[in-house]
Amino acid sequence: MTVERWTDEMLDKLADSVVALRDDVVSLRDDVVSLRDDVKELRDESKEQSIRFNAYQQASQWVVNLAFGLLATATITTIVTAVMK
Repeated sequence: MTVERWTDEMLDKLADSVVALRDDVVSLRDDVVSLRDDVKELRDESKEQSIRFNAYQQASQWVVNLAFGLLATATITTIVTAVMK
């Protein structure tokens, strides 16, 4: 097994690589923090949209129930009026 001797040039390249790697890690950490914040915002927005959708769905159901109630009332009124005459 041969032992490789490190030259000053090799050590300088290694040091440069380590510095570049550290800079990349710092950049990635910043990106992860930014992404985490973006995901939190999207989650909050999704909850807000869900609440709005549920409110619209409930309001639509109330309108449908009201329409059926009015139709039933009009039908009964028409029948009762026709029978009473």
